[in-house]
Amino acid sequence: MIRDLYEQLIKSEPMGFINPLEDLGEFDVFQMKFKKPVRLLVNKHSGQPYPLHWQNKIEEMRGLYIQYQLALREEQEIRRVRKTEDKKHIEKIVTTYLSLGFRFSEIENKVQMSNKRLRDLFRRSDYVTTSSPEFFNKEDIQAGYFLAENHLPSSMRV
Repeated sequence: MIRDLYEQLIKSEPMGFINPLEDLGEFDVFQMKFKKPVRLLVNKHSGQPYPLHWQNKIEEMRGLYIQYQLALREEQEIRRVRKTEDKKHIEKIVTTYLSLGFRFSEIENKVQMSNKRLRDLFRRSDYVTTSSPEFFNKEDIQAGYFLAENHLPSSMRV
């Protein structure tokens, strides 16, 4: 759609007397309108205001230009949404790898981000957790008891 509007804008004046990207006047992107009315525009070749039939043509071209700018704005918003979705997706991948114990240098190869960037955005200590060790007594397991202890049995201490 943007390409179609751009081509319409370029081909709207086939003789090339009016450049649709320079001769339509100064455009305010935030308000989506031109700052000067067409009757105040000056022809850069003659230094005089445009004749009435050219003013009508410039008005038509301005309408196309505004449509083109609106289409560009919509496309940028779509890209912005994709970027936030991509960021969330990458964040999920990185946090998963970190919680599984991978190092930043290993994650760097899987996600197209530099090691420094990963370290700036994520702290490994937030995701890597260590669990306390569990020890089982061999006699208890043979007897059918599966109770774990979090300290070494006295027979194994040094």
